[in-house]
Amino acid sequence: MSSPSGRDRVRQRLAGLERDYGEFAVVEEETVVPRPVYTDCLQAAEAGSLGGARVVVRRDDEVLLVRYRDQPEAWDFPGGSTERGETHADTAAFRVHDDVGLACTLTGVERAIEQSFALVEGGDGVTGLWVFFEAEADGEAVSLSEDVLEARWFDAADPPEAIGPHTRAILG
Repeated sequence: MSSPSGRDRVRQRLAGLERDYGEFAVVEEETVVPRPVYTDCLQAAEAGSLGGARVVVRRDDEVLLVRYRDQPEAWDFPGGSTERGETHADTAAFRVHDDVGLACTLTGVERAIEQSFALVEGGDGVTGLWVFFEAEADGEAVSLSEDVLEARWFDAADPPEAIGPHTRAILG
């Protein structure tokens, strides 16, 4: 039996997440990329690391947002790319602890993004999965890794202006 395609692997992971956390929204996106980026995406998929996890860490009515050194202009949820053999939940918990020194308990999945990358619109591509987990903080103090410029608790109803579309959609 042959190994499942990238899209089939994503569907299997989505089914597992739904089994573990219940129903959640899945957003499908397609991005047309130049050949060198497409090649990088193929290599990442073959290595089992095309995708990642972000974590919506909550404390009362606040949410934790970070600014990473490689994208200092935007606030985002803590998280990052999966590594080979790592589950999305493993990535989520590890990255929150590694990036901001905070333990958290994953409580659900807010949404997932099934992202395909192709050379032309509607063309065959490679698919990755990004999962946005919900979590409760198991503490308050943060300790930043060298990858993080700043981490702050924000009122979830009043986030900063400089956030990306997925962060904005989740915070509503």
